[in-house]
Amino acid sequence: MAACDSASDDNLLNIGLVLPLSGTLEDVGSEMMKGVELARDEINDSGQLGDTKLALITEDNNSTTDGSATAYNKLINEDLVPAIVGPYTSSSTSRVLSAVDGAGVVAFGPTSAASGLAAKSNWLFRSTLTVDQLVPSGIRVSKDHLNYRRVATIVNDADTFSVSSQRRIAEVLSADPDITIVSAQSYSRPPGTTIEDLTPQLTDIMNASPDAIFFSGLPEDRFGVITQAHALGITDTPYISTLFAIADAKRINAAAAGAAEGVITFHVWIANSDVALSKTFVSSFTARHGAAPNGFAARGYAAMHILGEALADAEDYQAASIQSALSETRGLATIFGPFSFDENGDAVYDPIVAQVQNNEFTILN
Repeated sequence: MAACDSASDDNLLNIGLVLPLSGTLEDVGSEMMKGVELARDEINDSGQLGDTKLALITEDNNSTTDGSATAYNKLINEDLVPAIVGPYTSSSTSRVLSAVDGAGVVAFGPTSAASGLAAKSNWLFRSTLTVDQLVPSGIRVSKDHLNYRRVATIVNDADTFSVSSQRRIAEVLSADPDITIVSAQSYSRPPGTTIEDLTPQLTDIMNASPDAIFFSGLPEDRFGVITQAHALGITDTPYISTLFAIADAKRINAAAAGAAEGVITFHVWIANSDVALSKTFVSSFTARHGAAPNGFAARGYAAMHILGEALADAEDYQAASIQSALSETRGLATIFGPFSFDENGDAVYDPIVAQVQNNEFTILN
């Protein structure tokens, strides 16, 4: 699927886009697409790139790591794009690094948050915060808020982000002498598959009587864990999850009334942010789509604008020049607030700790 505008071919700069537009993460991909397209149109309308207009060559990865590899190889070898935005998961991002390194093409991850991936490739840049930045502050704030001492954990150990998040959570919790992990559970759900029956794991957690439950997973995991736990009778124990989305909360609450209320998350953006550019984004998105953006749309939008700024600063539109311009990004005004890349290509800005209340986020920090 190619998205082009009325500019001549000589003035078009093709950028690759890999998103889950079908499969288990289809809703995520469609919202990210809305954010990316809004940012592309704003860049084109602003004249930021002079006479050059951005065009998207979009590939659906079908919510799988294999689909991401296929999409990247097509964009690199057939479409010859200098930069690719996506895919969604850290598992898929890890899978495409060898192709990116071999071709010398910029990979821009709007949502990949597993620890250490950008350090493996000079061509990978990530605009979401990693678990290394999100988890420590999140645990500090959530502990002050909930005063938990006995906690349980559950993780999808078949997903790269989930494992990375859980590992960092366990490290921070274990270093706190006031906290005891009373139950540590796991299950395996590869991206693109349905979640299994978690009754044994959740029963063990329920019997351990924790003050809070940390869970690490993708949207399907969040839905499965909380709805199954609610059905088993775990209704009063607060959940804590890295990068939990309001879209997750609304879906869960629709299936099991109130089940997602009180969930605490460590996040990068929420719709009621007081950052000026974020307010403008929410207004523009709402005018265009008739509804406020969610976090997936926001991260797609931010990624495209950060890439657009690098394109404006690059000597030319070759991958090496784009890579150099991205690596020099410091203090850029974004919907996240002042934004920079560190020496590995990972994002640096202030994280948010928030809690679900009435299907919306309330900031705790």
